[in-house]
Amino acid sequence: MQTRYACSEQILGGFVDIAWHDFVARQEVLVAMRFSYFGNSGWKSDFSKTKAMLFEKDRLIMRMGLLRSLPLPSLAAQTDQNFHLMVLCSYAMPEWAQTALAELCAEVLPEGKYTVAPRRYGFAHFHLSRFLVERYQTGPAIQTVLDDDDGFSTDLIASIRREMVELPPVADAGDMRFISFCRGYGLDLSRKDPATFALYRHRYPYINLGLTMVADVAGKNLFSIRHRKTPQQHPCRIVEGPPMFVRSVHEANDSRVEVSERWKPIADWRCDPTVIERFPYLPPL
Repeated sequence: MQTRYACSEQILGGFVDIAWHDFVARQEVLVAMRFSYFGNSGWKSDFSKTKAMLFEKDRLIMRMGLLRSLPLPSLAAQTDQNFHLMVLCSYAMPEWAQTALAELCAEVLPEGKYTVAPRRYGFAHFHLSRFLVERYQTGPAIQTVLDDDDGFSTDLIASIRREMVELPPVADAGDMRFISFCRGYGLDLSRKDPATFALYRHRYPYINLGLTMVADVAGKNLFSIRHRKTPQQHPCRIVEGPPMFVRSVHEANDSRVEVSERWKPIADWRCDPTVIERFPYLPPL
């Protein structure tokens, strides 16, 4: 989809770029996810460094349980369903796991709403770039990140459109725009017993989870940037307000995350009205 932003219309003394508004309103949002991808993907955990650890059977079964419980139902519950999930995984992953991953996505999301993309060892940003070009050909794309053990609020995709349209249009192929949803939840699953699961509020500006970017499909993507620094070098909206994501803590995290003093516990969180309304897949856990 080739988009240019030369057409503006004066409304109530201000200027609204019609092409930009139309693009943001209509463009499919690409949700990029890595599922046990063996390659250079930005992860720094021990699990990511060797195939034996990354593809250990019990670990893969656990990750699929998290995928079924958090990210997939969070996408199925979106109020705006104009998105596509790209799951980057590895050809080196055991065949049973590749089959189970595809079946799991098919159980939760409609056909055509997702792509399971096994790829060879390499750079995750290269594979995402290829996928963006293959799917959208030319021009800008809207992309966001969801990890395979985290989740979105039900209105995150809709909020992307509402916030992105407030930014100035991209002007050329090297131009980028960003949204950072900085408030969310931390879900501590480390003790494994559902009765002990704890939910916390926290705030992390420029967190990779839910970070959203508009850029040319042949340019930079969310796997090739420094998520804490690059958005500060381009027009970016820092969105406060209600929690927009949930980040899980467990024994097999790919990123280095732990409960800290910055995390504020929510008492009786399964009965919390905001959790029930915005994260309906959490209370049944």
